[in-house]
Amino acid sequence: MKRFWRELSLAAQVMAVCAAGLLLVAAAALVVTARWAGVRSPSPDDQAMYRLELVGALSAAAVVGIGLITATVRSLLLNPLNRLNADLMKVATNQLDQVSAAAMPSRDLEAVRQTFTGMVRHLRTARDHFEESQRVLATRTSTVDRLLDFSQTIQGAGTVAQVYDTLSHYLRTELALAGLVIISHEPAQVPAMQVRARFPTALLCPGAQMNDLEASACPCLRQHLPKSFRKDGSPVRCGVDALITLGPEHPAYCIPFNVGQRMQAVVHMLLPIDGVWTEDRRQLAQTYVNTAVSTLISLHLLAEAEKQSMTDGLTQLFNRRSMEALLDREVALSERHGHALSLVIIDLDHFKQINDAHGHAAGDHVLKSFADCVRITLRKTDLAFRYGGDEFVIALPQTSAAQAVQVVHKLRQAYGAVDFSHAIARLEHSPTLSIGVVERNVPQNVTTLANLLSSADLALYEAKAANRNCVRVFQPGGTAAAPAPADATPTRAA
Repeated sequence: MKRFWRELSLAAQVMAVCAAGLLLVAAAALVVTARWAGVRSPSPDDQAMYRLELVGALSAAAVVGIGLITATVRSLLLNPLNRLNADLMKVATNQLDQVSAAAMPSRDLEAVRQTFTGMVRHLRTARDHFEESQRVLATRTSTVDRLLDFSQTIQGAGTVAQVYDTLSHYLRTELALAGLVIISHEPAQVPAMQVRARFPTALLCPGAQMNDLEASACPCLRQHLPKSFRKDGSPVRCGVDALITLGPEHPAYCIPFNVGQRMQAVVHMLLPIDGVWTEDRRQLAQTYVNTAVSTLISLHLLAEAEKQSMTDGLTQLFNRRSMEALLDREVALSERHGHALSLVIIDLDHFKQINDAHGHAAGDHVLKSFADCVRITLRKTDLAFRYGGDEFVIALPQTSAAQAVQVVHKLRQAYGAVDFSHAIARLEHSPTLSIGVVERNVPQNVTTLANLLSSADLALYEAKAANRNCVRVFQPGGTAAAPAPADATPTRAA
């Protein structure tokens, strides 16, 4: 019955209640009429009493009917409207979760309630989407801020090592990595494979040597493509896995990149065992690496430009422009620590005749061949400069004059063994060297760079005057003498 009542429209319910009130009034009139129907020949007093009772009954029935109608209208219309109004106020104040879902007493109001509920549901969905978008926006804003901070940090880095260390720090912090190693491969370097950064410090297995890793064992270096390695993926893994303590159960992701034309590098990253390399995570890692690569390339180009400004383009030895600054430093170190310092000036004998007779290409070949002999003879701490067209200056730190003579004898032997016949046709005599040597000498006041150069130059002229192809050592007093035999000179530290 209750369900049937709710299925009626609001107008039908109101009409039913009004009809019930009218029936109540009619019933009251019938009851009073029936009570006086048996009275025959009523007196005036009876008639007055009948009218009074009839009026009273009708009034009472009318009051009851009006009260019933009023209560019904309040129940059917006013109370539901008040609840809807309260819910609208909650919607207006963004209290969507507190909106009630009570059933309405009529079909019409229930339809209104369902429409209102649908609107609230859509508002809740829109609010949830908005809050989610706000969270995503906040996360991305934080990510952008961190990327900006990273970019500014590495732009202020002055060395390549600082860039790698900063990249390692930000990657492991932003991606919650369990491990990371950055490896570079440069065939011209020894060793070719080098670890640039790693996390944690004990990531490499005890006794593991990264220079044992071949570039072909790393798919990223071989194909130059990012690679993802899952624990349930292909059994073919990166060769780096064999050298680190974290096993293949850690999802790995590798990003390769180039710095210049000669160096390749790869960032090998590992998540915790339950981690997943999502697309967002991979893109964020790639963005950090790309940002670092731009700085590394800038530092590489700056180093190359500085190197080119300091080196001779033909021989790749230091040029005269860089000689003064570098030799002043060596003179200062010799004075500060009391170490020996020898200076050598070398002249290629009859170089102008080779140029005139065989052309400048032949002369360039002779110069480059000499520079190659210098590189294979000297230590890494020694400095070699192209002083003029066919003159060269060599600085030998922590080397006495006797030891310097031994070095230049080795250089003469290496240069004398060069076969020029394949590059210079009809060369009558193999090129030779005239060499002047001087050692920094405090008692004789040969201490400054200018004194050393002039003294070595004097010894060189003595060598040229002695029919060239020889070595002369500057002696105190402004003279130069022939050195002792090569096998009698003491050896110097490597």
